[in-house]
Amino acid sequence: MYKIILNKILLSEKPSEGIYKLMATGELDNVIPELLRLTGFDQQTPYHDKDVLEHTLAVVDEIKPKLKLRMAALLHDISKPDCFTVDERGRGHFYGHHIRSAQISEKILQRLGYEDEFITDVKTLIRYHYIKDIANIIKEKGIKKFVEAVGAERLDDMFELIRADMTGKASTNYEIIEKLKNMCEDYLEKRS
Repeated sequence: MYKIILNKILLSEKPSEGIYKLMATGELDNVIPELLRLTGFDQQTPYHDKDVLEHTLAVVDEIKPKLKLRMAALLHDISKPDCFTVDERGRGHFYGHHIRSAQISEKILQRLGYEDEFITDVKTLIRYHYIKDIANIIKEKGIKKFVEAVGAERLDDMFELIRADMTGKASTNYEIIEKLKNMCEDYLEKRS
């Protein structure tokens, strides 16, 4: 039952409204209670002008209305509270949050009754959405590992998630997505 409701919300014109309604009625506790921990969580970084939940819902609203993309957007930062550290300058960091979020998303989606293939797609998108932060230093060997890990069939969805994630931040550099996309396309062209 909750899976059907969640799917309907995620495929609506503005999914954040449905998520906020679930919160207001207390039903989110029955669907994805892990999202509640993101409310009011200050990221303490200049890259984010929203708390984790507000950022997450901005990403969900921004991404194409495709169920696995919107689900990946909804769960992409689910583990940030678990991975939070503050450096000596008072800046927040979330080392490994992409790996941990992928693991937690798998458990959530299994609990809700999603199919294995859907879970694998969402988990993979979440696991590798963080690559944009190293796109300026990644070399051909790293691109090969990235493409093999994500799968060529998921690359367009990956770039869409990265783009939407960047839109949900205080500052954006979309050139990094194009650079990463071009590197992946070059690798795939050489491989064929």
